[in-house]
Amino acid sequence: MACEQTSYSIGDPVKVSDVEGEYVGVVIDTGPELTVQMIRKCTQDNVYRITDSAYMVPHASVVEHKPLYGSDDGAPKAFSELGFRMLDGGSFVRHSDEEGSLLLPVGDAAFEVMSDEDSDYGSMKDFIVNDDECEPFTHADPSIKFVKETHQAVRAYNNWIPNNEQEHNAREFIQQQEARAVQIDDEIRFARGMPGANYSFPG
Repeated sequence: MACEQTSYSIGDPVKVSDVEGEYVGVVIDTGPELTVQMIRKCTQDNVYRITDSAYMVPHASVVEHKPLYGSDDGAPKAFSELGFRMLDGGSFVRHSDEEGSLLLPVGDAAFEVMSDEDSDYGSMKDFIVNDDECEPFTHADPSIKFVKETHQAVRAYNNWIPNNEQEHNAREFIQQQEARAVQIDDEIRFARGMPGANYSFPG
């Protein structure tokens, strides 16, 4: 069923049903017919990306339209409502893919969807500390047995070479998580005038 006639803008996410099937895309030109770039799944990493190919789409073929009103700030929520999580400005993962065992990228934190409750963290607001209020990372006492074992595991991971696609995806996932944590801690250290820390190569 076609959605009601609305005013389209360049960059708006839309769901289309036409001869190509049903797909989600991005409006790149408006007029009597829309020009839409489809987002298509890459089988190598299960990530959807905006394709170079553009399709002429009659307004009647648009079954769902999420207007951004000229601001990209609403894009993560708009694509989420169409069934996708934004990783960055041009790549996505489908929500339904995240329900299985696939290893999928974390994505840029700037594209996370913020709910209405995120401003006060809902029922957990008394237990969650803002990143900039956290204490910076410090190395633990290397004489402690648990610390020694943890450092050995870190060194083993640093020397680990993935042998297949699943292991490669797992390593990529860990590296993305690590990069986000390092960035947060670096920003805290910079704000306090502290030098950087070595996170990956413990003593």
